[in-house]
Amino acid sequence: MLELQENIAKAQSATIKLRRKAVGRAVREYFSTLEPIRRPGAGDFEAAGARAQAMLKEELLAAPFISLVSGGSNLDDSALALVALHFEAIARPVRIPGPAALPESKTLTLALAGAAGAVGGMFALAPLTRVALDMRDLGLVLGAPLGALLAVLIVQRLARIRFLARALPWLFVQRKSLHGAVRSEHEKAVRACLEQWTDWAVPMLAVLCLHTSGAAESGSDRDKALRRIGKLIYALHRTGSESLPVVAHELIHEAKNSGFEGLEGLPVFLDDTRAEDQTLTWQPDLQSRYETFGHIVEGDQVRVERQAVILGGRIVQRGLVRKVRDKK
Repeated sequence: MLELQENIAKAQSATIKLRRKAVGRAVREYFSTLEPIRRPGAGDFEAAGARAQAMLKEELLAAPFISLVSGGSNLDDSALALVALHFEAIARPVRIPGPAALPESKTLTLALAGAAGAVGGMFALAPLTRVALDMRDLGLVLGAPLGALLAVLIVQRLARIRFLARALPWLFVQRKSLHGAVRSEHEKAVRACLEQWTDWAVPMLAVLCLHTSGAAESGSDRDKALRRIGKLIYALHRTGSESLPVVAHELIHEAKNSGFEGLEGLPVFLDDTRAEDQTLTWQPDLQSRYETFGHIVEGDQVRVERQAVILGGRIVQRGLVRKVRDKK
């Protein structure tokens, strides 16, 4: 467990730069997918997220990235394909929320508000300047722009009130614009989601690489053992009767070195004292190691007719036991 945690920590540390570059490319891919679309909808954002995730997977499953994740060891093409296959089976989709829908005022609404504000400003400010400064024309000049400015600001503020936007749809609209502040905020959200996904993906890849490399090493060891034992089997087939014990003992010794269990001591053909049958007291946990001949219950004395074939702690072939019958 500690070794796995250390491998994950090393993988995360070694891939920081590549992850940052991969996320940057995925973000650019996301927005390049949306740029040709004037008013993207929910389906367009999902498609852009899928494109970004596909590019991110391509970067993370590339040989240089996998090499860093696996601690610098280079996996062959079949191992890389196996890691990619397993990762695709467990990879979760990237969840990217859509941009915030900001209520905005319609162009006609702003124009009418500006015009009404200009007229209202002139009528409101002209009497005040005439009474206060005896300058009616000054009120007309300043009242129009100030009134228009104030009216537009009020309408823009009212457009941000959700109740009014829903109650007065003919005055206000809601748009998902990918420009300006909205684009900046959405880009931050996209980048954060992709970074979170890569933070999840790297530990998964580290586990898969460790499992794949271990399986490859195990397969390689079995192949070597098979070649050595096979060579001795062919030698045994060509050996004369006078040399059979020597070659057979060498074959058994090689099988023991390859991981086969239960071959301790001299074989029976070299040690007649080991010719007696092995007996056991039957227990339920022996069921995984031996097949039974006839009905056997717990506590019965059984004779081992055939030993179990065990390679590297794994039972390749169960043995066979027979109940010892009382002689009357």
